[in-house]
Order: sequence, then C-alpha cells, then structure tokens
Amino acid sequence: MGTLVAMHYPTMLALGAADHTYVRCSTGGKAWSCWGGKTGGSFLRSGSGSTNQADAIAEPNECAGVTCYLVNGVCHQAANRILFPAGIFVTGARGYGVSSAIYGPYGRPTGPLGTCKAPFNHHAGITGDLPECATPPFDSIAAETRSSKERVYFKSVSRAYSKVIPLRLQSKHREGTNLVEFMVHLFDYQIEYSLGDRFDQRRLDRLRKIRATAERSRIQLDTDFAERKMKVNEFVATSDLLAISFQKEVAGVTEPDEYEALFNLKYGDFIVLADPTIVAKAYPKMEL
Repeated sequence: MGTLVAMHYPTMLALGAADHTYVRCSTGGKAWSCWGGKTGGSFLRSGSGSTNQADAIAEPNECAGVTCYLVNGVCHQAANRILFPAGIFVTGARGYGVSSAIYGPYGRPTGPLGTCKAPFNHHAGITGDLPECATPPFDSIAAETRSSKERVYFKSVSRAYSKVIPLRLQSKHREGTNLVEFMVHLFDYQIEYSLGDRFDQRRLDRLRKIRATAERSRIQLDTDFAERKMKVNEFVATSDLLAISFQKEVAGVTEPDEYEALFNLKYGDFIVLADPTIVAKAYPKMEL
C-alpha cells in the first residue's frame, strides 16, 4: 500500500489568505495539483492508501471533481478528495477550518441553476498503487496514525456524502433548502469534532443559524454569477467578504479558545479563501 502525502504552502496573499494544498505520493513520483501548484510545498500529513484510487479520484485535470472554483470548493476540498483512500484531511493547513465550514470537507455537491455539479466519486473498486508511487522498502515518510476522534469524523462525513444525491439549488423555490440543510449538517459534524460537547444548545442553535444564513447568501451569489450579473472579480470579492462575515459572526458566538479550535486560527484573525492565481486559471474565458 502506498502513502499519500498532503502538502501545503502560503499563497501570494500570505497572511491574508489560506494555504494552498496539494497531494503527492511519498516517493515523489506523482503529485496532484488541486487547482494550483504541485511543487515547493511543505509536508503536512500522510496516510496509507491506494495511489491508483487517488489518481482516479483526482481525474485528469487533478481537481478531483471540484468542478467550479469558489462554488464547489477550493484546493482544500480537492486535496481531501484525493486523500480519501488514506482517510485523512488537510487538517492543519491555514484556513482549512474556514473552508471546511463553508464548503464542507469534500465540497458543495452542486452549484446554481443546475450548474457546477460536483458529486464525489470514490472509485471504490480501484485498488493498488501507481508504479511511480510504489512504496520503497525504506520509505522516509511513514503514514501517521489517526486519532479515534478523527476516524469517527471521517466516517460521518464520508457517509453523509455517499448518501447525498445531486442537490439542485432552488434559488426561486424554497431557496435551495436541501443544500442549506446538507451544509449545516456537515457543519454540525465539524463543531462536534472540533469542540466536542462544549456548546450548550442555545449557542449551538445560533451557530447553525449563522451557517444556514451564510449558505443562503452564497447560493444567491452563485446564482447571480451563473446568470452573468457580475464579473469574475466582483464574484471573488463578494465571496471573500461573505467568508470574512461568516468568521466574524462565529467569533461573536464563540470564546477565543473555541474559535481557535474550530478554525485553527487565532481569535480575531479572519482570512480569505480565493487565490488570485487560481481564479485566473479557473475562469480564463470570463471577463475579470
């Protein structure tokens, strides 16, 4: 069994933005870009898993079915999908706690008006390793042991994604209720994983309401973008503003240590998720 390695590096916005993440096998013989670059990063995490399966999940474009950047997710969600055979996430990458809360660990499964469908195909029948990723006898990168808490979290979110059918955003009918409920459900898992039973029901309800409101705002943004009511730069700027607003609202409900545990950020730090370099690559034919 091969070893999948999560890699990360700061984006061009440095402290103001999330890390870029990508995946490679431990031999260095193969890497998957996850929308961005796939060299020059630092080791983040590793786990044992089929590199053949990871390569199938990645797809030829190495975006792992995260169809539309900033709609279905960002590099974190693509990397998580590729890391699925190893059962790990890009936990520890700067900004991942925020992107997971907004997009879910494996991304939003659909986009506006029936566009940007991004179902997660596990390619469960594929096993074994790529020749260039076959683990040598003395591999310098050993797979880490996951905590029991992370294993439970992984199973919970994997089960949720396996059950979801392609959700249609119903922007003019029930305001995309199905997608809102699904994303709030994923946020519940993240809260439970990060904070355990620290939260009383009243504050938990407030967080769930904040997440639901944020999802409805994102649905409207995605719909406006799909209908060409805004240019790419406006879409990106508004997406970043929504992300910061969400973080600030969560900060208003949580204590500093809770905020840090949930988002892996210092209390009072608010980051953006869009990488300008990837935006230009993702939307090359659209007017900026």
